[in-house]
Amino acid sequence: MSTLLRTPGQSPMLPGTVTAGGLVFTSGLIAPTAFAAMPTGAEVPAGQQITEVVELLRGTLADAGVDTSRVVKLNAYLSSAELFGAWNEAFRSVWPEPGPARTTLVAVFASPVVHIELEAIAAL
Repeated sequence: MSTLLRTPGQSPMLPGTVTAGGLVFTSGLIAPTAFAAMPTGAEVPAGQQITEVVELLRGTLADAGVDTSRVVKLNAYLSSAELFGAWNEAFRSVWPEPGPARTTLVAVFASPVVHIELEAIAAL
């Protein structure tokens, strides 16, 4: 049985990553300003959230000892289909063709403040 390694996440109840079997799995990541605004309901622009969550993903993966070039699967959840163009632009800035396997969905979040959430799987 392989050892599970965890890095701290955005909340004490969620790890940033769990590493097992040669793979690094992230928890769902939300832009830090949106995470902080959830209790108050303050609006954080979607474009800002996209930029922040991509940087958070970079840092979260780095904490687990990998970088974005090792991402093999990426799931993105958007609050609106209207954000797809901005998300695509951010995606291509990190992963020029070909990038990781990818899924993008429009989702209803538990907090209306959130406009994007990312989760990734990376190879060690």
